Amino acid sequence: MIKSVIAVELLAGFSLFALTELANFQTIYHLLFGDFIRYDYFLIISASFLQIIVTLFVFLRWHNESYEIREKEILIKKGVFYVVQNYLLISNIKSIISRQSILEKLANCGTVIIKKDSGKNIFIRNIENAEIIRDAIKNLVEKNKILIGEEKKFSVPDLILSGESHYLEFKQGLRWDQKQKAVNKGLEKAAMKSIASFLNADGGKFIIGVADDKTVYGLEQDYKTLPRQDRDGFENHFNHIFQSMLGPRFRQFVNLRFEKIDGKDVCVVEIKPSDSQVYLKQNNAEEFYIRTGNTTSALTMSEAQDYIKSRWG
Repeated sequence: MIKSVIAVELLAGFSLFALTELANFQTIYHLLFGDFIRYDYFLIISASFLQIIVTLFVFLRWHNESYEIREKEILIKKGVFYVVQNYLLISNIKSIISRQSILEKLANCGTVIIKKDSGKNIFIRNIENAEIIRDAIKNLVEKNKILIGEEKKFSVPDLILSGESHYLEFKQGLRWDQKQKAVNKGLEKAAMKSIASFLNADGGKFIIGVADDKTVYGLEQDYKTLPRQDRDGFENHFNHIFQSMLGPRFRQFVNLRFEKIDGKDVCVVEIKPSDSQVYLKQNNAEEFYIRTGNTTSALTMSEAQDYIKSRWG
């Protein structure tokens, strides 16, 4: 808005200067209007009127422009003398970035640029908390891709290529530590921490058998550490540690399925948001985790209480 007003002032000043530089404009003015109003007054009044008209236009355009972010779409309202509504589907967003011009930095605001699969980019200009808005839309794009992935028939290789995000995490194994070449119970806790964070947030997917760098290791080494060395044995062990650390009541929000990638088994853990808070229990202690960005974050008990109150009431 400030930038537009400055542009209006410059335009009005330039227009006034251009009129005074026209050699015959004053003669034409006197032929048309005679001595009805002094020439210099006419220039001032004309420039002021132009400023008012253009400023009013800029204000109406700014005032009537709004964006409503919904779960599956963004409602865009624009117009000067009447408002036109358009919808941008979240699924049609290719990427999203934010930037700040020098004036926006001074005004503590920024611009969010939404790049679509086709057509012109959308610019949400001069808004406060541009980075927060950008991240919120990014999360919706990821959620649409991952949580509704079955409807769009996203394969597990597609998910792996997309990389870790707010709604997707990889674990190289559930028990077998590739570096130590031995069973590591700490990996089981790390897996349950991540699942708890998804349950306490917006849900997501958790793929076991894939490293952070997207390398597919599979579950074969995990299988070898179990009494029953197959998918059923793996799921039985998963259920045992889940019930021990998170509680059997929350198993209803978690679904396991196995797929072959490059000839290797991987386990896709699909997690829905829980209807109440989930604590990780171990050694007579309770810990609370949530998903922040593409990481699992622990909250203190006081932070957890505030979070629980705001999320579940």
